[in-house]
Amino acid sequence: MASYTHSSQGTPGQSKLFLNPAALDPAGDRDNHTSFWRNPRVGNIYRNTEYITVPITQPLLTTAPIEVLDVCCGAGVVSARIQEMLKMAGQEVKGGGQIEHVRSRVEKDGWTDTTVVQADIASLPFELDSFDFIVVGMALMVVAEPYADLAELYRVLKPGGRIASSTWATEGWVYDTRDAVANLGIPGQQPVPWPQKSCHLTGLWSPGAWDDPYFAAAMYNASGLIEIKSETMPKPITFRDPEQFCTLFEALLTGTVERYWFAEQKEKLRHKLKPAIVEYLGKKYGGPFEIERWQHSSYQGIRKFSDLEVKWVLLAGHGQKQQN
Repeated sequence: MASYTHSSQGTPGQSKLFLNPAALDPAGDRDNHTSFWRNPRVGNIYRNTEYITVPITQPLLTTAPIEVLDVCCGAGVVSARIQEMLKMAGQEVKGGGQIEHVRSRVEKDGWTDTTVVQADIASLPFELDSFDFIVVGMALMVVAEPYADLAELYRVLKPGGRIASSTWATEGWVYDTRDAVANLGIPGQQPVPWPQKSCHLTGLWSPGAWDDPYFAAAMYNASGLIEIKSETMPKPITFRDPEQFCTLFEALLTGTVERYWFAEQKEKLRHKLKPAIVEYLGKKYGGPFEIERWQHSSYQGIRKFSDLEVKWVLLAGHGQKQQN
């Protein structure tokens, strides 16, 4: 089983996510999407997020070798899960900013038959009909041009192959953090802006209504995929304390600050954000607590798995390429 872990960071200067532009236009601003991900700290940030992202990955195995493309791989959470499944099923075959973290992880953890490729998701360095299965874990809704990117993914997908992605629906953590920073501000100024509900967060990051399952399914249909099925399901996450919450959601908290706050607020208040959240959550829950994330999940045309059969599917926007 060969897998390719693709990081859509692009070339230096190609895009500039989180530079606090004067006019935020996620739907039309291609230069609004990568400098945050190119930060050397991002690999470490996303290593911490596995606790909250693993529940929405799907380990897909078949009895025959398959070519898998893990797009917008982040810290390699989906590929890591596939590697675990391969080892457990006895199918291990020796092979050989974020992308550096993934490369080091491949070597450190001994991932099999894995090649790490850095490329533009809109122009993949693969031949037509290259992959049996493509997975995009919690990323398609935040890339600059998801519609063109879906067309490119369709191009490299084999006829009869499958593509699956997870997208957000409702981010339950927004409400507690909103209340935590309600009074955070520079003296004499209004409190800092913060998403007041989940759609304020998802709408700011996404070029399109990707938190709407019908919209996501329609976009898959427009790309040429068939037999598309989707559903929305909750994924409750338990945190042992507020500090763990802040660690696991560091990327989203940081991204929100970069998109919502102006320079003086970042300089004077950024260091106060975590203490404010920790204090609020500590007072509200007084111990371990649970926050619910709703994910759009879909599945279709499930192939027979190996002996370690997985009957649950937690990946959204799953479609199949039509065979001629």
